[in-house]
Formats: sequence, structure tokens, C-alpha cells
Amino acid sequence: MPKNGSGGNRNSAPRKRQPAVQLDEENPIVQAFRNYSAELTIKHDRHERIVKLSRDITIESKRIIFLLHSIDSRKQNKEKVLEEARQRLAKLIEVNFRAVALELRDQDVYQFRGAYSPGLQEFIEAYTYMEYLCSEDSATENKCVSDWQALQAVMQYIEETGKAKSEDPGVPEVEVLDEPVVEEVPKKFQFFVDPTEYVLGLSDLTGELMRRCINSLGSGDTDTCLETCKTLQQFYTGYISLNCPRARELWRKITTMRQSVLKAENVCYNVKVRGGEAAKWGATFDQKPSEEVDEGFY
Repeated sequence: MPKNGSGGNRNSAPRKRQPAVQLDEENPIVQAFRNYSAELTIKHDRHERIVKLSRDITIESKRIIFLLHSIDSRKQNKEKVLEEARQRLAKLIEVNFRAVALELRDQDVYQFRGAYSPGLQEFIEAYTYMEYLCSEDSATENKCVSDWQALQAVMQYIEETGKAKSEDPGVPEVEVLDEPVVEEVPKKFQFFVDPTEYVLGLSDLTGELMRRCINSLGSGDTDTCLETCKTLQQFYTGYISLNCPRARELWRKITTMRQSVLKAENVCYNVKVRGGEAAKWGATFDQKPSEEVDEGFY
């Protein structure tokens, strides 16, 4: 039994609502937090815009890579495909990357690195794959692709300066006489190509080279198959020589690169052993490479 004779709960009485305390907008602390909120809103909006631009870059780059894989020596369509790929890559540089560069202008690019990193890596993969295919028919033996400094030189832009005209046709233009003409110097800006992103994007190129090696075998072009395998081995040799133990993403890509090299070597092994029969019937991947082989970087 409760001690009080009423038999009710002493806390059951309705609580009185406290009157809402109005913030003092003139308080410097309140004003500071209002400014922080506005800055965070602007930052989040900019981040979302960059993510959307990066998504468009990723989709278009994947389509360009798919277009480059349509090159077939039997169809004699290499020059046509490469020219179309050049135009689409140039459009990505002039339109999409320019828009990202405008968003990152006067900003800390490393704060928004995660927003545009997937699109940049996919673009580097498509751009370097196009350059590799262009250098296949060159007289020199060494195949070459642009380094990150050459790619950075391509992504230089000039701000468009122009006086906006009145859109209302009924408003007459007012001419100001005796006004000194001041020539505006166009401002330059660039899209920053992070060397780390370039290394990660270039590592994805080996996957496309492995596909080209297998596709060339299917079309009967055994010379391209063997040459592509040599290029893959050179890429793999260079990447395992990097001493970056804390770069987790890089080592994940190197592991994938190792699998691509082993697949290409298996194809070339069939070409060497079986000769023209391998090109006619294709390669078999029944004997998978052992996962216990130590390459010295695990």
C-alpha cells in the first residue's frame, strides 16, 4: 500500500510546460553556429554535385572502354573506333572535368577526393587504354601512355569572360560614353590530377589488357596476344616493386593484376604449345594457378 492515503502515484500529476526560451540572435556564439551551419550546407551541396558529375564520368568512361574492346582485326575498324573514342574522351575533359574543376576552384581538393575519385580512376583507365591501342601500330617497340603530369597538362582551362547581354528585347541597351576600356585578363584554373589516383587508375588498365589478350586469341591474332602478355608482365613487375605497405587499396589492385597476368600467361602458353589449334579452338582455363605462390609482397 502506498504511504499516502490517496492511493495514487505522486508523479502522476501533470507537469507544467516550461516556456520556450528564445535564442538571442545577437549572441556571438549563436551567430558563429549559424555560420557553421551555412558552411556545412554549402559543402554538402558541392559534394553532391561533384558525386553526380563523377558518376557521369564513370558511366561514359565505361562505355568508351566497351567501345575500344569492339576493335577487331577482321573488321578493320580500328581507326574509326579510335577516332570516336578520342572525341568522346576530349568531350569528357572539356565538359565534365571542367565542371568539376569549377566546383573545386579555391577549395581544398583533398576534402572532396572521395567524391570524384571513382570517376577519375575510370577515366584514366579509358584514356590510357586508348593511348595504348594508338601506340600498337607505331614503329617503336615500346608502348607508352601518358604519365600524370601529361594528363595534368591536358586539364588546363581558361575562364570564359564575357558581358552578359539583357535577355529582355524590350529593354534598350544603354551606352556609356567616355568610359575607359579595361581589358580583363582571363583567369586560368585546372583540374588537379592526384598522382595517387593516377597510379590506382593505371593499375586497372591491366584488366583491359588481359581482356584484349583473350579477345585477340579468339579472333586469331596470336601476335597481339603475345605482345599484350609482355606488356602485362612489365606492368606487374613495376607495381610489385613499389614499397607502399600501408596502401591497402593499391595492394588489392596488385592482387587483381596478378590474376590478370596469370590468365594472360595461360593463354600464351596454349598458343605456344598448341600453335594454330589454340587460336582456332580457344584457350582452356581448367588448370587454375595456385594461390600459394608467393610473389614476395604478401
